[in-house]
Amino acid sequence: MKFLIFLLTLSITLFSHSQKYFVEQSEVSFYSWAPLEDISAVSNNLEGVVDLNNGNFFFRVPISSFTFPSSLMQKHFNDKYLESHKFPLSTFKGSFKNKMSFADSEKIEATATGQISIHGVENNILIDTFIETSDSTLKFSSEFYVALKDFKIKIPKIVRMNIADTIKVNVSGRMSIED
Repeated sequence: MKFLIFLLTLSITLFSHSQKYFVEQSEVSFYSWAPLEDISAVSNNLEGVVDLNNGNFFFRVPISSFTFPSSLMQKHFNDKYLESHKFPLSTFKGSFKNKMSFADSEKIEATATGQISIHGVENNILIDTFIETSDSTLKFSSEFYVALKDFKIKIPKIVRMNIADTIKVNVSGRMSIED
């Protein structure tokens, strides 16, 4: 019994000293350049948490939250390509390769490694992230590329010239520490 109380006290103590940052503001956008058409979309619904003590993180964005310049593009994206009714979220979970500690008003580049899940398919990925600290907030930004075939996203031959095989993704936002 004393051991159980010790473990409980230890976990509460460790949890209370963790530096967990939660996404407050965000923008996830992607861009597809193809010979016949450029496609772009934006979501401001990224949710996430980063624990600076252990470098672990988890992010997710609802697929249906992406908005397009055209409602028809948005419908095709959700219904035909990403099938948001079957796969409602894209997630990224993992950790930073190096332990992070920040001085106030510092800018660093960190490499995030983990599993990204899109369209129900999970792949390992490395993403370079730029992080800036000030007071109790973190600002972050990153850019990476996603190959559609890696996530079993099929493009019909009839629109093959309208959609790129590799999509550029930008993620940015602001996080604040949990009180």
